[in-house]
Amino acid sequence: MKLSTSILAHKLKSKFTLQNKKALSDELHLEQVLFYCDGNDMLSHKIYICSQEQVSEQDLIVPEDAVLFCIGKVRTQNTGRNGQVFQLVDDTSPFVLFNEIQRLFEYYSGWDERLCELANQEGNIQEMLDESFRIFRNPVIVNSADYFVIGYSSVIDTRSELSGLVDPDAIFEYSGECRDTEQQQNLIKKKGSYFFPDYITGSKSLCVNIFEHDRFAYRVTMVESLRRFEAYDGALLEHLTGYIKMALSKQLTLQTDMGYRLDRILSDILLNPGQDDEVTRQWFSEFGWMPEHRYFCINLKVAALDLENMTVRFICSHIENMLGNSCAFQYENNITIFVNLTRFGGGIDDAMDKIVYFLRDSFLKAGLSNEFTGFEAIHYYYRQAAVALEVGNRRAPFRWIHRFDEIALDYLLEQSKGELPKELVCSQKILSLKTFDEDHNTDYYNTLMLYVKNHLNAVQTAKQLYIHRSTFLYRMEKIKELIHLELDDYDTLLYVMMTFRMMELEGPS
Repeated sequence: MKLSTSILAHKLKSKFTLQNKKALSDELHLEQVLFYCDGNDMLSHKIYICSQEQVSEQDLIVPEDAVLFCIGKVRTQNTGRNGQVFQLVDDTSPFVLFNEIQRLFEYYSGWDERLCELANQEGNIQEMLDESFRIFRNPVIVNSADYFVIGYSSVIDTRSELSGLVDPDAIFEYSGECRDTEQQQNLIKKKGSYFFPDYITGSKSLCVNIFEHDRFAYRVTMVESLRRFEAYDGALLEHLTGYIKMALSKQLTLQTDMGYRLDRILSDILLNPGQDDEVTRQWFSEFGWMPEHRYFCINLKVAALDLENMTVRFICSHIENMLGNSCAFQYENNITIFVNLTRFGGGIDDAMDKIVYFLRDSFLKAGLSNEFTGFEAIHYYYRQAAVALEVGNRRAPFRWIHRFDEIALDYLLEQSKGELPKELVCSQKILSLKTFDEDHNTDYYNTLMLYVKNHLNAVQTAKQLYIHRSTFLYRMEKIKELIHLELDDYDTLLYVMMTFRMMELEGPS
């Protein structure tokens, strides 16, 4: 592995007194250490060691990308295009210096070889990060573009003060603060290492982006939590990121070749209902989901911004962590969640209590299906949740959670006028009563509606209308004369009730 002049200077200064006039470089370009032979030209990207006794009186020319360590007074050219020259003040043996530099090469080369081995054989990112901890002495985290944690240094699990670095709630909170900002849009376009704003995460962080087909896909982040950053950390993090990208590519290939996952089974059933029941039961049984278990479905409305910034997968993962024995996935531009209530160990209310605050904090609205058993009607219960979200959000947009059994009547009424407008579906007698009120400035429509809502209770209706009971009875006689309704008949009463409800839902014509 190649080294940089900043690594050399930092690692050697504890054992030698070095002096140099040129700024240090973080670029990893130095590939070998050699003893300088008088009269030979120096090569680029090499490290040379020489002593006063070894060289002639003429000025040594150090190539731009080379480094020279001088023991004693050695004359060198000093121009902007010359390489780095370190003067050792101490009376040091060149062999001792050579061995120290060679040990640095071996140390970093051992790290590089292990990363290469892991990337090519297994693509194990977790091991890569743990192997790199001895290099950085700070934790490193790999996130996808939607803030999903791919892997992190194991030291985080051993230090309670570091747990917040991978806590889903903390990640979701700061991701929401920055994902729609112009600054964030600029950060995800950066090449090479850069600093992530510490006012967002609370910690100084050094990051490198990974792109797939020129699109931001992952971020490798080192957090300044256990030691202060060094100037060369960015270059080393870029080096590590190269191997992480290789590992991610291998992991993606492995995942593509894997058989069905639970989310794939569910989405496939929703796309292609009516599959063989025995095959379906076998699929689910591999995940411990049995036909006799109790289930329900949640449908979440996701904002277009979340889809654009790929936060859906993070939301799905976070919900699965909060709701044990659940499966969340993107379907038809929303998030669909199936919860195994039997294995969860509670009912629908218990499950929603686990995520209700998350939904509110994330501005996510939910539609809930009824509870069910078996897998034959999964697609219908998904439709229940989707309908609950759609109709409920339209009827009561201020509510966060909409249950199908609470909007089922409204849904039935909407379906009843699928072919005909409401004026042709509703009771013509009720519509004529409304027209009569408009023409004669009466209140018969509202009187009859309250009477029906109060279960034909005359006293309660008169009280609500702030009229005397005899006045109410007079109105009812006039209504009977006008439309001849038989409210004692069950079908007639039901039709009248549905008409009033449909008129309320639709509002004025």
